[in-house]
Amino acid sequence: MNKKKLTRAFIVDDSHDAVELLRRMLESNYSVEVVETAFDAEEAAAKIVNTDPDLIFLDVELPTMSGLEFCTMIRNELKPETKVVFYTGHDKYMLEAIRRQAFDYLLKPPTEQELSQIMTRYYENKLTGIPQSAHAENHLPLILVVNALNEHLTLRLSECAFFRYNQERKVWEVVCMNGETYMLRHRTTSDVILNYSTDLVQIHKRYIVNVNNIKKIQDAVCILNEPLDNNRELKISKNFKQELLSAFYTM
Repeated sequence: MNKKKLTRAFIVDDSHDAVELLRRMLESNYSVEVVETAFDAEEAAAKIVNTDPDLIFLDVELPTMSGLEFCTMIRNELKPETKVVFYTGHDKYMLEAIRRQAFDYLLKPPTEQELSQIMTRYYENKLTGIPQSAHAENHLPLILVVNALNEHLTLRLSECAFFRYNQERKVWEVVCMNGETYMLRHRTTSDVILNYSTDLVQIHKRYIVNVNNIKKIQDAVCILNEPLDNNRELKISKNFKQELLSAFYTM
C-alpha cells in the first residue's frame, strides 16, 4: 500500500492568499505535494516544465495574459496526462475552459466538497488510465480506496482479505491482511467489487471474500488465514454457500 504523496501539483494564481489556501487544502486532505507555485504566466512558464506536475490549478485572470491563453501556450510542453483545473472567482469562463480541454473548474473560495469531487474524479481518471498490460503483468487489479484521512490509495487484490458492508455509513469497505480497514467509493456496489476478480466471492449480503485467503470453511463460518485477528471468522449465508464451495474447491 502506498501512502506517499502520489500527485505533484502546481498552482498559478496572482493572489498569494488564494495560493496558500489551496495549497493547505490539497496537502492536508489529499495525497498531493504542491511542488511549485507561480503568481503570473511568465513566472509559471519558466517553472512548469522543470517541475513536471501531474495537476495544474490555473487562475483565469493573470497579470500578463489570461489563464486560458496560457493553457493553450503551455499545453504542448506538458506531458499528455497532465490535467489542468481552472481556479477562479468567476464562472463566466467555464464554457471557454471546456473548449480549452480543461479537466475541471474550481470556483473561489473553494469548498471541501467541491475540491473533494475534483480530486476523486482525478484519481478515478488516473486509475482507469493505467494500461491493461500493467495490470496483466501483476495478474491483479488495482482497487481505489479512500481512508479516514480522505487519502486516495490503491491496493492490490493480494492485500485484501475481504470486503464488508458498513451498514452505519452505507458504504463498502475493505479489510486488509494487515488488519487495516479502508472505505471504498460511495457508489461502489457488490457487483463492482465482484467484477474486480473471479477470486472474489460473496458469502453473505455483508461480506465478499478473497478465496485465496480462506483457511477453512466450517459449517456456516468462513475462517481466513493469519495474521488476521478479530476478523478471521465470517458468517456464510446459505444463499451463497454453494458458490463459495465451488470457488474454494477449484482454487
